[in-house]
Amino acid sequence: MALILEFFSLFLFSSLTAIFIGLYFYFTRNFKFWQKLGIPYATPKPFFGNLKDCVFQKVSLGKNLQQIYEDHSDKPYVGIFSFDKPSLLIRDVELVKNILVKESQIFIDHMMTVNVELDPVFGRGLFMLKGQMWRQVRTSLTPVLTLGKVKMMFHLVDICGKELSDYLDKAIAEGKQF
Repeated sequence: MALILEFFSLFLFSSLTAIFIGLYFYFTRNFKFWQKLGIPYATPKPFFGNLKDCVFQKVSLGKNLQQIYEDHSDKPYVGIFSFDKPSLLIRDVELVKNILVKESQIFIDHMMTVNVELDPVFGRGLFMLKGQMWRQVRTSLTPVLTLGKVKMMFHLVDICGKELSDYLDKAIAEGKQF
């Protein structure tokens, strides 16, 4: 009986070790992606990529990306990993302009998506859409957001911002909780 228990323990330990090693290799299989292309990159952690602090809720995603952004301030772009998927963090303003304006038809899909049935407002946002739906929304929004029209709207946004600030100051003075 002891021999069977010992054999079972060894089998269980070996199986768990094999599963862990398999998962390790699966989640680190792309970690040489940016190195092979000769692109500077932030060193990823196994299983988490560059999102370890976000996963453990030590910092927000924005703060995490800001830290990587600041750590690589001398480079126009830096490679990062969202778990095991390579992503590129662009720092150079001209590259951002090329990607968002001139080459926008190439960069139509985004990493994050939201189910439209679960969240119809956020799910139809330009940064959450993919493929043909993204093209349709961008085509309809492009004429609305010309430089002249945005300049005309700035006055209205400024007025609304001041009204919101006044309201919040008044509410805080009255001791309202939000």
